[in-house]
Amino acid sequence: MCRMRRMRLPPTLAGLWTLLRLLPHVSRSKTLLGLIGVLLSSALPIAIAVAIGLLIGAVPAAVRGGLDSAGGRTLVDLLVLVAALVALERIVSPALRALASTFGREVDRHLQERLLAAVGRPGSIAHLEDPEVLAALRTVRGLGLNESGRPSLAVVGLAMVLPSWLRALGGAAVLLAFQWWLGLLWLALWPAIVYFMQREYVRVGQVGFGQSDALRRAEYLRDVAVTAPAAKEVRIWGMLDWLADRFEATWRAAIQPVWKERRPRASRVLGTTGVIAAINLLSYALLVWAAVRGDLGLSALAVFTQALNIANNFTAFDDHNAHLSYAAVSVPKVLALDARLAGAAPVDAADRRNPPANAPATEIRLSGVRFGYPGQAGEALRGVDLTIAAGRSLAIVGENGAGKTSLVKLLCGLYPPTAGTVSVDGHDLADLDLAAWRRRVSVLFQDFTRYDLSAADNVSMGAAHVPPDPDRLRAAAERAGALSLIEELPDGWRTILSPEYTGGTDLSGGQWQRVALARALYAVDAGARVLILDEPTAALDVRAEAELYERFLELTSGLTTILISHRFSTVRRADRIVVVERGAIVEDGTHDELIALDGLYARMFHLQAARFLTPLEPDHA
Repeated sequence: MCRMRRMRLPPTLAGLWTLLRLLPHVSRSKTLLGLIGVLLSSALPIAIAVAIGLLIGAVPAAVRGGLDSAGGRTLVDLLVLVAALVALERIVSPALRALASTFGREVDRHLQERLLAAVGRPGSIAHLEDPEVLAALRTVRGLGLNESGRPSLAVVGLAMVLPSWLRALGGAAVLLAFQWWLGLLWLALWPAIVYFMQREYVRVGQVGFGQSDALRRAEYLRDVAVTAPAAKEVRIWGMLDWLADRFEATWRAAIQPVWKERRPRASRVLGTTGVIAAINLLSYALLVWAAVRGDLGLSALAVFTQALNIANNFTAFDDHNAHLSYAAVSVPKVLALDARLAGAAPVDAADRRNPPANAPATEIRLSGVRFGYPGQAGEALRGVDLTIAAGRSLAIVGENGAGKTSLVKLLCGLYPPTAGTVSVDGHDLADLDLAAWRRRVSVLFQDFTRYDLSAADNVSMGAAHVPPDPDRLRAAAERAGALSLIEELPDGWRTILSPEYTGGTDLSGGQWQRVALARALYAVDAGARVLILDEPTAALDVRAEAELYERFLELTSGLTTILISHRFSTVRRADRIVVVERGAIVEDGTHDELIALDGLYARMFHLQAARFLTPLEPDHA
């Protein structure tokens, strides 16, 4: 039995076919209306051309016999027909363009929503550090090399280009009645010209996708110069000129090869226009010769001249074709990313174990865990074996870069381990419903996010799956020491925590940390049983830090608590402490046990304590 090989369409046709197949998924009704509009917009000019040709041919008989004669009545009928067809064509074309414009915006929104859903589908966040994923995200946000790649413009292009192609086909078909071989020549000419020009546009559209990293660097430098976060340092250090020069150099280094490759190839342009000119010269010469010889009457000559004009009016060199071809590049990339991330998505939640409401009931265990970040050399964790007892507190200490935060990310299921397992009450985390597990976990990351939303939203997002509860909000804020801060804001809980909005305000680093801690505690009140605190006092003043130390046991009572901190006054309050060095656990025990061990923990503790015990040098100035 012979195996049939699936035919692969050329990139041009494959991209256009992908776009056409997408349209019914966005709106079946608009796709049907668009199809009807395209057919009408294609057929009406051909009908008008034939009717005008017949009208011209009817003029001599009407002149000879008058309007009351049969020839005159035919002329009037043809005039009415032409007027009706022209009026209808004038209605259909603008309506089709308006429909395509509206439909195009829906296609843009559909692709954006589809990509957002795809990006959020995988259980981990490793794909958000993949350069190919980031490049596709730039494309769908309209941040590509130029705005012509937006699919909405391609939908409008389809509404303009398809009728021109079909009209050209109809005009060529009419020419078959004049000279069959001339009609066939035109029938073969316009698809070939369009195909070759579309290939050229697709080649141009593909240029630059490999420059995404350089363009992202240029955009970053621009954003540093014009946005608020770095404004103070930019001015104090006089960085603006440096940033401007670096932006220009980075941008030009990325874009100049693109400009060079995007120049039209003279051989392609001159070759296609030359062929079209030659066939036009041949066609008009044949029509003139046939008319001079008397082989064509006035009516036939007018019809064939109109048909030749329509056959010439197919579009292959305009912006609509360019938009269509660029979308033939960008849309398949977005859909390919969707399919790629679908393959990286976790097993359906129905096939995963739902962790009990009281999980972890006994322990969280890491067994032989190794982990390395995608695209980076080396490992952040190397053979970690750790058992975290439920309902107890564990502190993790170590130097920067030792692997502390990486360990926490694995506990949250943000990355899968490269080797080994993370289990909860004996169940591999890979077999659990990650969304359900994350509702059992509350985290205050060191680099927590500051949302440009209201104070209420900033806190209640800790448990976005439940309706906001004002009493729970107040309780979480009070325990975090943020209640008075929030209630004294200009509009209280409704105040937007960003100066970029009318009535909004910004907070200090320590105030933001209180709000972030309230968010973590709000999640605990909503059912989280694991509380992870990554440097929870890093931005707090001495008084606020002391208050948190005093309330640490109260805040963590009954919870499985994991604390990452360089502040040993907080760390020593934990039930158990582990020391991480170069991705491995090197010490494990209580504060007293580790001090007695006189190892790395003891050295770090004494080094920090010495700063407060060493007397200040007298001022000899």
